[in-house]
Amino acid sequence: MKKVVIAIMLFLSVLFSAGIPVCAYGGRNIASPYYLYTYSIENNLTIIGGTAYCKSVIKGDKTVTKIYATQYLEKKNGNKWDIVDYWSDSVNGSSLTISNSKDNLGSGTYHLRTLATVYSGSKYEPVVKTSMEVTI
Repeated sequence: MKKVVIAIMLFLSVLFSAGIPVCAYGGRNIASPYYLYTYSIENNLTIIGGTAYCKSVIKGDKTVTKIYATQYLEKKNGNKWDIVDYWSDSVNGSSLTISNSKDNLGSGTYHLRTLATVYSGSKYEPVVKTSMEVTI
């Protein structure tokens, strides 16, 4: 468990120390992250009857060799988010889908945050995506 915490902290320090370039697209005033190796990242949270269904899909370009990702189901607590549960997975390839669920959620506001590292050979980039908030 101690190694997992250290690995997560190391990942977060790398993630937040690196700038993420953005670009505007489609003539709309929307900024979108511009990734070097990541084609897309989708992050969906659905809550039905007190059960959270979490799905993340990370797709890399043709140069991507490995993807490692962690999903965090988080509940709003004042001005911060508390981790309710988390799951990790990886793939040696250019596409990773992670699907998980969590039962017996209490009332409150939740979101799903996914942190991923996308590798292109020995190079890599961190990517992050947070779902829309869901209140039950």
